[in-house]
Amino acid sequence: MSSASDWHWHARAFLARRRWAATRQRLEDWLLGLPAGAAWPHELVLLGGSAGWMMSSRFLARFERVLLVDIDPWAGRLFRFNHGAALARHGVRLDVWQADAHALLEQALAEHPAACVLFDNFLGQDSIYTRDLQATERRLRAVRERVRGRLWGSVHDRLSGPGTTGWTAAACWQAGSISARAGEPLPPSALASVQASGEWIDHGTEPILPPGTPTRLIPWPIVAGRWHWLEAGWVDARGSV
Repeated sequence: MSSASDWHWHARAFLARRRWAATRQRLEDWLLGLPAGAAWPHELVLLGGSAGWMMSSRFLARFERVLLVDIDPWAGRLFRFNHGAALARHGVRLDVWQADAHALLEQALAEHPAACVLFDNFLGQDSIYTRDLQATERRLRAVRERVRGRLWGSVHDRLSGPGTTGWTAAACWQAGSISARAGEPLPPSALASVQASGEWIDHGTEPILPPGTPTRLIPWPIVAGRWHWLEAGWVDARGSV
């Protein structure tokens, strides 16, 4: 993205903090949950976290060290603005790499061999950059293999489109979130809950999580009148060869 588009996004996110509060809380609830019997690693590799507008300081505080990898040149400074005080209070070390998360994934994994890995809401925009749906599908299918043997998770856009223009806190909480499994169709109730209308976009993210992975479907009123349904799931692949 250009510097201008980066700043446009950050300005929008700053002004939308109240409208996004319900989505942010539901994401925190998901982030703090893990597959049954799993334990938190000491490090986190956070891929595409941007400035952490939707991130949970409580989640970050679970780790001793966090590596943020994002191509946005402003991400590190704004991430510290949003979470730096909480990280310092809990003694969490934050490192920032300004880079394409796909390109440096192997290096990040090699330097943090036991870290938890989180793809933080950027895989759903992959086709914007590749301009090739087949290339995007191949790259997203490869994600599972690249993080094999890890505790990893992803939150990503599943569908997006027009819906209710109501964006008050009450309207956002009313939309609810849904327990689901990866690979299943989005329940009709999800679209009905945001009064979906017009044409909705499939972000092609079905290949990311293994079929059957328990997920949360979370509504996000990104701007007034336009909604995203986010899919979030954890995969504990530690012990797999």
